[in-house]
Amino acid sequence: MNKKEIEQGLDETHRRFVELVNSIPEENYSLPTDNPTWTVGDILFHITLGPRAIALEIWMLTHAPGLFGFAMRHFPSRFFNSVNAWFGRGRSRRVSRQGLLKAYGKAHTVIKSELRRTREEDLVKSVVYPPDFVSALAGEVTPERLFRFVTGHFEEHEAALRLRR
Repeated sequence: MNKKEIEQGLDETHRRFVELVNSIPEENYSLPTDNPTWTVGDILFHITLGPRAIALEIWMLTHAPGLFGFAMRHFPSRFFNSVNAWFGRGRSRRVSRQGLLKAYGKAHTVIKSELRRTREEDLVKSVVYPPDFVSALAGEVTPERLFRFVTGHFEEHEAALRLRR
């Protein structure tokens, strides 16, 4: 996959996020989901965080792969998971449709900026991603795979939200 194909995938995911948010009434943001600690609004907010976090991981993998690999091996996954849960939990009371669209728009700009700065030859650099962080990323991870994971992350949560309606 080249940078143009990655960019098209990111743009399509952005379009689908806008469509998803516009399809869910704001009064449904406080409804529960299959995840007992997160509401619909919490998951929508969580989706907006993905592209920014992934952009940081891509930058680290490209510019500081040793540090990134070390962090992946030694950073306790339970801490990562608790921080991830904290960022999403309880947001449904404070988010709005416009706020979600604005947050994802900014995150989309960040990930596309990272894509523009990433050289084609850097797309194949890799580190080993431990399975206890994000099981869908376990194993050898490249910037290309991380860019594509923006869509995978969205689709995982989109499927859960679509089942709710």
